[in-house]
Amino acid sequence: MKVRLRDRLVYWAARVAIGLAAVAPQWLGYGFAAWLGRMFFRCSRRRQQCALRFLRAAFPDRSDAELLRIGRVSTGNFFKVPIDMARLTRCLERGRDIRSIIDVTSVEGAFPKAPFIAAAAHLGGWEVGAVAVAQIAGQAHVITRVSKNPLLQRWILNNRQRGGLYVHPRRGGIRPLARALQQGGIGLQAVDQHQRLRGVQAMFFGRLASCERAAASLALRRGYPMVVACAVRLGRGFRFRLVFEPAMNFEKTGDRDLDLRNAVEAVNRRLERMLRQYPEQYLWIHDRYRDRLDASPQQPEVG
Repeated sequence: MKVRLRDRLVYWAARVAIGLAAVAPQWLGYGFAAWLGRMFFRCSRRRQQCALRFLRAAFPDRSDAELLRIGRVSTGNFFKVPIDMARLTRCLERGRDIRSIIDVTSVEGAFPKAPFIAAAAHLGGWEVGAVAVAQIAGQAHVITRVSKNPLLQRWILNNRQRGGLYVHPRRGGIRPLARALQQGGIGLQAVDQHQRLRGVQAMFFGRLASCERAAASLALRRGYPMVVACAVRLGRGFRFRLVFEPAMNFEKTGDRDLDLRNAVEAVNRRLERMLRQYPEQYLWIHDRYRDRLDASPQQPEVG
């Protein structure tokens, strides 16, 4: 396959940037990233409004001043994630067990027997959390966005596979993930973002939102247990703890649409508990309610 010069340049620039980020002192790299995130939040009126709308739904009893403070700090955490990815890549390249930087004691032996599905959110260090689950289980399969640069994508995939994490693209990725589960594997997916196409309208922090359906639908059809798990940051740098909500099994009533919405809302309630517990580490600047749906449960369901 012929690779464009632009892709080669981007690939090597990324390798250099990741290498520098991985070796820079944590106080410098993470401190600068946190400052940059706070400045971005202060300067972006649109992201402030997204965060306020989202945070008001999650914390209706708090003042806007406090919610804006959470938005600033949490955006700083979001800007730290690329450094997490750089340091994680360096760890995997060197064959290091990342459980040396993430505390997994609370979940070891607590996960259900495979196959099962783990749902996650953009909380803390989500890349680290995915690899941690994979290393605990031996391997895991995740659906996520992939790079359009073939060199960069191959390098990222190879490094993730060293940690036992197999990455599948969002478009068409549910099929290989389903096959892996049928063979006794573990599936991972972030389920907290707005779904533009074929989303399930379900309650999230008391408002209707367009929610991811694939993971819950697969768990319902096949009877897989589902857990919610995330890696929260300890301190300001590259240290984490894996936290989770106990496994759940979804019941079928014969009404497929109702069953799917109930399953999605069960996952959402567990996510809500985590996000309220660690609000300064979540991606509140995401426009979660962009459809501006009415919060009434009587709203007709789509999908």
